[in-house]
Amino acid sequence: MSTKPSLKRSATINLVGSILPILVTLATTPIYLHHIGAARYGVLAIVWMVQGYFGFLDLGLSQATANRIAQLDDAPHSERQAVVWTALILNAGLGIAGGVVLFALMHTLLAFFDIGESLSAELLPALPYVGCLVALSNLISVFNGALVGRERFGALNALQLAVAILYQLAPLGMAFLFGPNLRYLVFGTLGAGIVALVLTAIVVWRVFPLSLANGPRRDLVRPLFSYGAWISLTRLATPVLETADRLLIGHALGPQAVTYYQVPFNLAQRVRLFPFVIIRTLFPRLSSLDAASAATLSFGAIRGLAAVLTPMIVFGIFFMHPFLSLWLGREFASRATSVGEAILVGIWINSLTMIVATHLQATGKPGIVARLQTYEILPFLALLWWMLQHFGVLGAALAWSVRSLVDGLLLFYAARLDARPIRMLIPPALIVAAAYVGTLVFAPLTWPSIAVWLGMTGIALVWSAHTEPRARALAPELLASIRNYTRRWTRSA
Repeated sequence: MSTKPSLKRSATINLVGSILPILVTLATTPIYLHHIGAARYGVLAIVWMVQGYFGFLDLGLSQATANRIAQLDDAPHSERQAVVWTALILNAGLGIAGGVVLFALMHTLLAFFDIGESLSAELLPALPYVGCLVALSNLISVFNGALVGRERFGALNALQLAVAILYQLAPLGMAFLFGPNLRYLVFGTLGAGIVALVLTAIVVWRVFPLSLANGPRRDLVRPLFSYGAWISLTRLATPVLETADRLLIGHALGPQAVTYYQVPFNLAQRVRLFPFVIIRTLFPRLSSLDAASAATLSFGAIRGLAAVLTPMIVFGIFFMHPFLSLWLGREFASRATSVGEAILVGIWINSLTMIVATHLQATGKPGIVARLQTYEILPFLALLWWMLQHFGVLGAALAWSVRSLVDGLLLFYAARLDARPIRMLIPPALIVAAAYVGTLVFAPLTWPSIAVWLGMTGIALVWSAHTEPRARALAPELLASIRNYTRRWTRSA
């Protein structure tokens, strides 16, 4: 039996690996804007976005690879190698097909985004290479899935940090060498993708390890596609549920209203870094466990995440107005605060639901998640439109949070973990709800509001410490771990 890394260590590595690429982007974005201008950077961002969205054409095979490999933890290594080679062949074909489709659609997409004649002329010669990016991404995603399945998060995050730096610096380097032309920026992105694929293949070859001894197998095609198809459907439904609010706000209320919604939404969703780290860590482990052990692990993760998130959300609900006032001014805060407060309530629900969805996907029930989220689309759009017409941008925020609540209740019921998670979540749900009501009753930064702010945050902290005693030591331990891993990576760089 293989020795698995501790979940705490894996979670810390994943957290560091999630934060460092953000810092790289923050550092390079001003340089891009200064050297190539906002317009070209916007077009480059569109290219990256379109490339990323067409990644759904891998049909969920990267996650199917991770799930299958995790299940084969105690199987002969030849079985895991066959899974990787089969997924690589399938994803190569899908990537080529996706690249051709993207190339065929790029002219239509350029007309939709209306980037102007001069920028279109710069980009047109590079369009075939934009299509190549899809195939490269598909192959890289399979290799990443193999590392996730083996829980090699140290190698994976070090690799993804290097790849993130490559994708940021290569186009910038081409701009410095040959000028700020979109054609060269795309060439730089393609070069970064090729180097990233080679680096990823080398790491998987050595760490996984991978060899040519056991090639693809036809009998693996159906189970990989069967699992991956549901993951792919989820990936199609999720962007609709996550972004329809902004599209409808822009259509119904105009672009200025989108700003009053988008800014607090972006602030609130930063909290989701924690559940993202947890589900990335848990997925391969849950995939390898029996049903009872997986349910126990998921329940512990829900309890721990609730203990960490509840005080943060309660504090954030009251802190939203003073922060926005200090950052963007009182007038902006007066329009956007209520949106952020409502979204934070939904984020609390959505974060806990993410663990349940991952539990279902890891334990062989991805179809439940995909079907439920697909069924939610039309009712959510109808509710969103009605709320927009009656309550403006606040109505959109409330609709998003209501959808998160319904989604959570349905997935918790479908997972059938038992009644413990539901009962355990009743007190923190009441605390979060009371905090939100407090912001409606009391004016911001008045003495009653401050008293309720401190009181509700204190109650949330007491509940967290009582429910999950380890939460008291989590913050200093987490900071110490992040500092240690960052030092190691800095020394090795």
